[in-house]
Amino acid sequence: MHARTLLIALTLTAAASAQQSDWAHLNSSGHLIYKTTPHGDHIADFSYAGYQGGGVALPTAPVGDTLLPSGADDTHALQSELDHTAQLAAKAHHPIALLLAEGVFHLSKTINLSASNVVLRGSGKTKTILQLTGAPHMGIHIGPGTEPPAETDDFAPSKPEAPPAPSRLSTTLANTYIPSGTLTVPVTSAAGFAPGDTIELDHPITPAYVTFMGMNLPNRDGKPEHWIGNHITVERTIASISGNTLTLTVPLTDDYDPQYGGGPQTTVRKITPPTRLSQVAVESLSITAPSVKITISAVEDAWLRDLHLEDTINDIAVQSQGRRITIDHVDILQRIPIQSSAKNFGFSLAGTQTLVMHSSLTGDSIFFAATQAREQGPNVLLFCTFTGDQSIEPHQRWGTGFLVDNVNVHGGAINLLNRGTMGSGHGWAIGWGVVWNSTADTFIIQNPPGAINWAIGVTGKHLGRPMPISGAGYKGRPDLPEGLYDSPNHPVQPTSLYLQQLKDRLGPAAVKAIGY
Repeated sequence: MHARTLLIALTLTAAASAQQSDWAHLNSSGHLIYKTTPHGDHIADFSYAGYQGGGVALPTAPVGDTLLPSGADDTHALQSELDHTAQLAAKAHHPIALLLAEGVFHLSKTINLSASNVVLRGSGKTKTILQLTGAPHMGIHIGPGTEPPAETDDFAPSKPEAPPAPSRLSTTLANTYIPSGTLTVPVTSAAGFAPGDTIELDHPITPAYVTFMGMNLPNRDGKPEHWIGNHITVERTIASISGNTLTLTVPLTDDYDPQYGGGPQTTVRKITPPTRLSQVAVESLSITAPSVKITISAVEDAWLRDLHLEDTINDIAVQSQGRRITIDHVDILQRIPIQSSAKNFGFSLAGTQTLVMHSSLTGDSIFFAATQAREQGPNVLLFCTFTGDQSIEPHQRWGTGFLVDNVNVHGGAINLLNRGTMGSGHGWAIGWGVVWNSTADTFIIQNPPGAINWAIGVTGKHLGRPMPISGAGYKGRPDLPEGLYDSPNHPVQPTSLYLQQLKDRLGPAAVKAIGY
């Protein structure tokens, strides 16, 4: 190649590599600037996802006890040692680890981490193996009690949603549009509220909203269609107050429109937050057996690290009261064909502020990762790899604030879409979601009414699809509106949205603290 031609080629390559998105681009100082909609909505700051709200290194707890495998059923011995570790941690007021020696531990029942500051640690993911035996059962439950609360994707009107807990202090949103991504919430009166208060925003689901979203669907195989229920609630904490405006510690990932249940129809009440465990973890071991999983229920500031799960089903489930959780270097291998028509999940995210990073799943007929019903983020997949014939696909009933960042899917798809009457009537599964610099064989990215799903810097084939309706198929109906594709088949800068947002909010030390 001629020298001048080479210089031009190098210049073009450098310019191309610096391509950016208008929706989140770097200014001259190296900080992100966000494009907004006419209403003020913008890509949310996802950096609040993860242990202690992001940017904090996972601790290494000192060892309190060590347990060796017996060669027989180790269930009772392991649970007893965990309970003893909990006693040590309660006295020490900091995390204490139970170290499992190398070898195979046989477990015939669920192991419960039901106290704060307890870490279950193996001697390495290839050295300590938890082999589940007997009838299929949950592998590990992390949370209060010995059984997690049941969570289902079915919404039955014969079993109405529980009314919100009474509050002595409440107000409503001001009669104005509140955009997705904001930290500031104007209310009719902030009297009595204070920084540090935990609040709940209770957004009623009105008939007008259901119609606007196109979710007044026909019957589902003769069953009534319900989609989202009666209300969506979100828990937040007040950081500061100025006049009648509350500033939150974590942004909202949905919008609140006075035309559709926002404004004065949305109640803002002070609440006592749910009782949650904290500083609990499982790390450095393998779990093998069919039909088991790890469930994280009412837990905050917890982590799963350096794990290998093999031939399990519904592997990692973060339930609705879980928050500020990091899942780091967790690898799932599914070799047993799953026969049921309902697909299982590798990483099921029903909580908020969950960060899944440097993790993987290999297997067919299983959703790689999904959000669940009515949960507001931020939730993040970061530098993960998935291989198989299924998809990353938010599952049901209007989750919001989901980031797929530098994720590679081999053989499958990344879908942010309307699931229509699929399942029990999942409808619009996700809004205000972002796929950033990721690859997949195919993408279905659709735009909900009044919201956006972004696909920025993604590489793969874009597909369209009508909303699925039982018995109607897809033919003869138009595809739903496509989401916002920006810089297709060409990655953008910054390389990682999450890491740049973390750097902007907390500085380079926070990025380094989580291993980048």
